[in-house]
Amino acid sequence: MRIRIVFVFLFVLLCIQTIFAATRHYYVAAEDVVWDYAPSLMDLTMGRPIPDPWAQKIKWNKTRYIEYTDSTFSVRKPQPAWLGILGPIIRAKVGDSIVIDFLNRSSRPHSMHPHGLRYDKDNEGALYLPGGAGSAVRPGGRFTYHWLADESSGPGKADPSSLVWWYHGGTDEPVEANTGLLGPIIVTAKGKARPDGSPKDVDREFVALFMVFDQLGGKPNGLYYAINGYIFGNLPGLVMKQAERVRWYLLGMGNEIDLHTPHWHGRVVTYGNRHTDVIELMPGSMAVADMKADNPGTWLFHCHVAEHMEGGMMATYTIYQPQECSSPIQLQSADFWQTPGKFHVRVKNVGTKPISSMSVMYDHLMAPLYRRRPFDNLWNWNTPLRPGQEQTFEVPGYPHGAENIQAWILFPHLVVFADGTIWQGKEGNGCFNVFWRDKQHPDMPVLPPLFIQTGDD
Repeated sequence: MRIRIVFVFLFVLLCIQTIFAATRHYYVAAEDVVWDYAPSLMDLTMGRPIPDPWAQKIKWNKTRYIEYTDSTFSVRKPQPAWLGILGPIIRAKVGDSIVIDFLNRSSRPHSMHPHGLRYDKDNEGALYLPGGAGSAVRPGGRFTYHWLADESSGPGKADPSSLVWWYHGGTDEPVEANTGLLGPIIVTAKGKARPDGSPKDVDREFVALFMVFDQLGGKPNGLYYAINGYIFGNLPGLVMKQAERVRWYLLGMGNEIDLHTPHWHGRVVTYGNRHTDVIELMPGSMAVADMKADNPGTWLFHCHVAEHMEGGMMATYTIYQPQECSSPIQLQSADFWQTPGKFHVRVKNVGTKPISSMSVMYDHLMAPLYRRRPFDNLWNWNTPLRPGQEQTFEVPGYPHGAENIQAWILFPHLVVFADGTIWQGKEGNGCFNVFWRDKQHPDMPVLPPLFIQTGDD
């Protein structure tokens, strides 16, 4: 009887541990890449070309942390576009164990060193005497890190429900941080986390790294004033729905010039026990701020240090109001890259009345935030379409330049029904489809502002 009681007790204890603690496994590789600080080649905050000296060279060799789905390291795990150069978000709730299967695909030794978590010497990921086994993983080598999110890793009594910590290369930390080996760890309090580790009281999260990347040993023409590795408004994906509870995790890293003051236009945030729209960051620092997304629009988000503003440490964030599309036609699919000289668009009549003719407008995305409208952007089709019927339309393709377009945005413009009545689309009514050349690109819930180039005159 006593043995049975002990067995039941141990079983219940195991179940409790399973409910309240988890082991979270990640597969992360260090890889040498070419990084583009400004994919649009434009200053998207001011409507003009990127100024010199940055316009002279915007692509540089970097090393990044890339997440994969399993130990084969063959399928990349998607990550939000707004993370930019940062590695994947490593999540845990207090009490969880974190296992990182690390593969060094770079040409130099690297490691992963966490802030805020508990680890032993071998799992520290930092090279100094006395060294641990995971302090310098050679090219082609692997190491499995084991970290613990204990009580001191999580929020204190005065903190929000989740905190942000750093992980970064620790083999040659100053060099590795500058190459791009950086990423966030987010730890959520017990009882306040969803199954994936994210905080329950937040609808959307963003991580923003403010850092001046030094590409030429301190020379002014090699300093890139970046947010998540992007300059002059090229950081994509900072999009939120009206009324969402948004949490911003702010990170600083770099040198003595990396004294940053992130500033939001359009909204204030709650930081600690105060309301503010500017927060102070120093190298290695971490901060958490909460925002209520209740002021629709596209707003500036930037460092308020004057030299950093001039250097392009600028981004925008968008609060949008969801719109219902009432169009009687639905743009099912489109092909703009497969057949040279020919474009194909498939349209369906999703209304209740026969259609006699229709027109569709289009814009181009030259980069995720670079939306450009061509001079002639209207297709007219006079083919009848019954309710429920689909039709593929062929239009002449561009002789040159289509390969430089990352995505096409199509808008139902005008529908003429067989009974003579019409439906007219309006800008911003939510009726649009984005067709990306990269089929894996995430959906775009709201369009970036139309780019209008400005000049000094």
